[in-house]
Amino acid sequence: MQAASLFTVWAITAGGEILRSWLLTATMCLMTLPLLVGLEGTLLAMMLFEPLRGLLRRGQYLIVDYTAQDPIHLLTPIVTFIALIALLRKERLNIFWATPLAKSVSILALIFFLEMFNPLQGSLFVGVSGALFMLVPIAWFYFGQSVNESFIRKALALVVILGILGSLYGVYQLVFGYPAFEQYWIDNTDFYSSIAVGHIHRALATFSSAEEWGRYAEVGAIVALGMALVGRRLIKRAGWALCAAALFVAILLSGQRTAVFGFIVGAVALILLGARNWRRAVARLALLLLPFVLVTVFVTPPSDDEMWSKDESETVSTILTHTQRGTLKPAEEESLQIRFENWGHLLTSVIPFRPLGAGLGTSQLGDLRENRDSELAPVDNFILVVALACGIPGALLFVWILSRATWLSVRLARSDDASSITPTHRIVAAIMPALILNSIFGLTFSIYSVAPIAWLLIGWISAETLRMRETPTREIITI
Repeated sequence: MQAASLFTVWAITAGGEILRSWLLTATMCLMTLPLLVGLEGTLLAMMLFEPLRGLLRRGQYLIVDYTAQDPIHLLTPIVTFIALIALLRKERLNIFWATPLAKSVSILALIFFLEMFNPLQGSLFVGVSGALFMLVPIAWFYFGQSVNESFIRKALALVVILGILGSLYGVYQLVFGYPAFEQYWIDNTDFYSSIAVGHIHRALATFSSAEEWGRYAEVGAIVALGMALVGRRLIKRAGWALCAAALFVAILLSGQRTAVFGFIVGAVALILLGARNWRRAVARLALLLLPFVLVTVFVTPPSDDEMWSKDESETVSTILTHTQRGTLKPAEEESLQIRFENWGHLLTSVIPFRPLGAGLGTSQLGDLRENRDSELAPVDNFILVVALACGIPGALLFVWILSRATWLSVRLARSDDASSITPTHRIVAAIMPALILNSIFGLTFSIYSVAPIAWLLIGWISAETLRMRETPTREIITI
């Protein structure tokens, strides 16, 4: 402690790169130290850090100049690797095939690892940068196999709390503008043209992008709504309902239309999973579809000119107009048409000629920075990203894992043994369809703060399915 104190004083005096290096090292140590007690503490520490990574990344420019390479992105991967080693020492290699989905996920992780060295992507740096986005989060699947329901419940509640706190800062950015250090990052960053909406800049909250903010708030809103629906005490239900409303407003302010639809899908899944039988589920679905049909038919979305007519001071109204237009008439959005054109080109002219993939870093930020003359258009579809990076087999395997996990989660939430069903089962089952939608119209499984949560839930679903299957056998042996 004395040495650390002396080094801290020296780093503050020196400033610049030395101070940043010391702060990053101290942060990494704080996330790693809970491993001395158990895995769960380190997982919570990383979950606390990830939603703040974007703000901390921009905050470093108070003491250093802008650089395209940020060492802050290495902290969570290093801690994740250390935690995985600790888990392997405890559980041995059995974690790679212990549960129903473990073998498939392990094969996918192996494919990701091998694609790091694919020469078609250029240098190894591109493959390593792709691994930070795609391979590292898969480790959280194995963490999910090792935690219990109590931890999952705490983790989901933490997402709600951090989502609200981060969103409050996003509201500050919209109303009062970006602080100087964040504006400095915006002026210097590259490959983030989508930050502009009309004549204003989107808010990022404490996250690295508006998409990450919207996805994180979406997951938190589904969790909060689920807690409100299944709660027993009126005060708690009202509190969770307020949290859900606040996070839904945050989704609207993020300007992420896919997050709006993801929340709607999750909310519908929550309500349908609560039905006692399929007849009531159909009746609930009909009642839910009615207001959507009425809104679609009778509510006229704002025109694109209306958004561009607003000046730079009308930040909130510009974002809400953008969100409203894309939500009410998504098929008429020019950006959606461009997406379909890009996807059609990839499916017909790119992926068939690289059936085994072009490397894990393909279409990732490292690839764009190293291969600036690349003609590859933005993908905005994680399934196609996997197809580009790992080929058709890798994409099919990922789709199967995601579909299978969703099916297993629904079976857990609708188990014949009603006594084994908990609110956590129902909430997790509602999150999975939203993840599928976000994987088709977004990059959820490569977003810093959301991808680990997604893989954590899939790992827990797989382990919980195994526990459910073994329960009858154990009861017979006991009898």
